[in-house]
Amino acid sequence: MKRAVVLFSGGLDSTACLYWAKKNYDEIIMLTINYGSNEEKVTNKVAEFFSKELNVPLRIVRLDFLEKFSKLRGTTLVGGETPKVTAKDLESTEVAKETAKSVWVPARNLVLIAVAASLLDALGGGDIVVGFNAEEGATFPDNTPEFVERMNEMLKYGTMAEVRVVAPLINLDKKGIAKLLKELGAKYEYSNSCYMPQGFTEDGKPIHCGECESCVRRHRGLIESIGEDRTIYKVKPKV
Repeated sequence: MKRAVVLFSGGLDSTACLYWAKKNYDEIIMLTINYGSNEEKVTNKVAEFFSKELNVPLRIVRLDFLEKFSKLRGTTLVGGETPKVTAKDLESTEVAKETAKSVWVPARNLVLIAVAASLLDALGGGDIVVGFNAEEGATFPDNTPEFVERMNEMLKYGTMAEVRVVAPLINLDKKGIAKLLKELGAKYEYSNSCYMPQGFTEDGKPIHCGECESCVRRHRGLIESIGEDRTIYKVKPKV
């Protein structure tokens, strides 16, 4: 039996991973990790929606220490105001790197993978499915193939059961992920990519700010790939 834990943060990437895992594994568990981020409450509701939509069990784990460490570092993603950007800004490598530094949660993916590995080790092994992708890998070092490769080497020694990281989106940009979501028939409008979400519509769709880096990347990827974006924005991103 093939088992997977999908690290689910609520955005396009982890939503694509969830739908992909549903087609490729016999047993799936969604794992959402809370650490005091600005979008935490929205993320949890999004996770609950997709858990019911796809009939996949959900575990939510809170890491108070990661919230404290993030505030110690001063990350804007935890209790701060994240930078506003335009699509033109993202064409600048320097701007993208500065934005990445602003929202960086200390060793987040390292910590999240460790938690997922502990769960799978307890269950007898399986795959940790993550939404790392080429577009974010350009500015976030923990989204790269090298990071996945080294994590898998570490897991050979860090778990008693056989556990590995699987990154099905690793060579895709947001346009490729948008195309995959359409192919999988995903209800992506119920996902949340926003760093500063504005709540929900009456029918349960997250309201995106439309001005943070994550919103701009989301909108650009959807429009340029599949020619539509059913996401609800407070301010429509410019592409």
